[in-house]
Amino acid sequence: MLLLMAAAMLSAGAKEEAIQSLDNAKIMLGKDDFAGAQNEIDYAQTKIAEILAEQLLPFIPEAPAGFRLEEKNAKALGSAGAILGSANSIIATAKYSRDDAELNLTISSGGVLGQAGGLLGGIASMFGGLSVGSGAKTIRVKGYTGTQEFDPDEESGTLSIQVGEKISVIVEAHGIGDAGLMIAIAEAVDLARLESSF
Repeated sequence: MLLLMAAAMLSAGAKEEAIQSLDNAKIMLGKDDFAGAQNEIDYAQTKIAEILAEQLLPFIPEAPAGFRLEEKNAKALGSAGAILGSANSIIATAKYSRDDAELNLTISSGGVLGQAGGLLGGIASMFGGLSVGSGAKTIRVKGYTGTQEFDPDEESGTLSIQVGEKISVIVEAHGIGDAGLMIAIAEAVDLARLESSF
């Protein structure tokens, strides 16, 4: 509850900063200071991305039975996101653990990262014949198409799901004997609400 209140206060501050920056940009445009206006718009865009990143956190599900949620974070990627296709790229991550087992969840929106689930699925479809024995297969999770790779000998795998055009959900697993755990984490994410929210 306290974390939620702190996030709301940070979000309100970021919103005010974005509004102020856009007001400054309007003034600078009126003075033909286009470089200054662009800087203000870029700053406002960064603050909006920070707000959106915080809004990803509620989509991180609780730990599955027997696991504990070690950490969860969200951030706007800003310049790093621009390199990957969009300065508006945002990401939320979670790490779950149990003894030597670990599950990592990544939810990303915008740019190449947000399309990673679809890209990985497309590559797996194109070259699926080359990866005999890798355990790669196309699956559906709550109506969304994903690509799952799981190696029972290594007890590791990856599940990538494309949610709409710009969101991906990726679950990586290490030290687990059952690929179903990756699916359980993905199913715990409200994928339909995620798609409609972003």
